[in-house]
Amino acid sequence: MTNFELNKSYIDFRDNLPSSFTFDSNENKIILLENKFGTVDLNLQEDVEITIIILFLPSKNNSKKDFNINFNLSKNSKLNLKISNIANYNCDDNFSINLNEENTAVEFYNATIINKNFNKNSIIKSIHNARNSYSNIKTYEVLKDTSKGFIRCISDIKKGSNQAEAHQELRLLVLDKEAKADSDPVLLIDENDIVASHANAIGMLDPDQVFYLLSRGLNKVQAQELIINGYFEPIFQEIKDEKLLDYLKEKLKEMI
Repeated sequence: MTNFELNKSYIDFRDNLPSSFTFDSNENKIILLENKFGTVDLNLQEDVEITIIILFLPSKNNSKKDFNINFNLSKNSKLNLKISNIANYNCDDNFSINLNEENTAVEFYNATIINKNFNKNSIIKSIHNARNSYSNIKTYEVLKDTSKGFIRCISDIKKGSNQAEAHQELRLLVLDKEAKADSDPVLLIDENDIVASHANAIGMLDPDQVFYLLSRGLNKVQAQELIINGYFEPIFQEIKDEKLLDYLKEKLKEMI
């Protein structure tokens, strides 16, 4: 593990995952996950507006890990959630964002890389339980070697959640022929006065994009690395700790 120093912006769940944790101020946080897994409820109190970064870090114990992370948003709370998964183990991660009261919102951005023969399965739910609720989910996954990845994204707009808005964008990038990717975008709508959309794509690297980078003097590995780094950049640019940032970029490069 990297030797960066923890400060008040970090929430260290690497070896101790509590059953619940509450955010009562607008102070942005970075959550570290590594060895300990299980279920945790993360609660945003009324009027809280916060950016939370969740980092799935490589572990010395690479046994399969299951994470169930539930966000519960109170009235007028806003969550900007960014997730980086560079874990070196089989992983099932389930995220539920419960928009429990009116005027709640989540911006969700996830970047995951899977290599070797690892499997990672993700279920992402945005559950609209109140009017004027908003969710925008973007998730990107890169698969190499003989890895397998699956993403199911569910936007569930309950009856009475009028003027709700829900969007999804799922992109899975397969770098090797033996890697397997699958995705399942789901819209569950039980209300009329809403806006909802989804986009879903699985494919290889764009040959035109690669050709352009090669024409600029990069080799194939460098071009591939640059494209994948682009998926993680919206997360990395939020991290101000240079030691942690260098560690994350080093581990990502090793996986590429």
